[in-house]
Amino acid sequence: MERRDCYGSIREITLNDGKKMAQSRPECRNCEEIRDCLRTSRQIEEERRERDELRKQNLISKIIDLSQIFSNEIGACLLEFLSRIYSSPLGMILFRNLLLFYEAPRGASSSHLTVPMSQATLDLLQREGETERTVLEEGRSIRIVLFQKSFPNQPKANMGMIAHEVALAFVSDQRGIKQILQILSDSEATLFKKMDVESKARWVVEKWGFGEDLEVFRKETAVDK
Repeated sequence: MERRDCYGSIREITLNDGKKMAQSRPECRNCEEIRDCLRTSRQIEEERRERDELRKQNLISKIIDLSQIFSNEIGACLLEFLSRIYSSPLGMILFRNLLLFYEAPRGASSSHLTVPMSQATLDLLQREGETERTVLEEGRSIRIVLFQKSFPNQPKANMGMIAHEVALAFVSDQRGIKQILQILSDSEATLFKKMDVESKARWVVEKWGFGEDLEVFRKETAVDK
């Protein structure tokens, strides 16, 4: 029997209460192939998730390799941050950017700091040709996040700092704001546009799931002042 063009199009979705249901078309009710079709749909979805996970892990590895991190503590927090953020509701916007992180060495002057670019980063920027287009040539952005301080033995404060600085990197320019707006609902977009920069950053951090970490970071920053 020749399979229909819609074969494998049934989607299994998760409701707000955690229950799952199959999302199908009206004509699926009398289809004799519905079980095989659902099984194929599940297989397609699983393969997509595996591809997305591999893509995420490859991108995280690239970020870690190209970044300049001096302390193991910040490195561990950064790795956890990246793993969590790419699975968050707003994680999609990150795939349009290459994030690079640089940690200032202890004692370095924050007002006269030279950020080194590794050879791998330079190679990435200098590639030419259609088969090896750079991140910038694809209409994407390289966003550099600089850490000028850290909080020893306080992973939540460090996580909040990382989340805050990354959020600021996106909400401080129009390209980043546009990327965020593209995946928001109309009501969320209307609310987001009315916020100032700091409020936008806080909102994004909370959407990423780092609201508690941000509060710890803010408390530690207030103590330092």
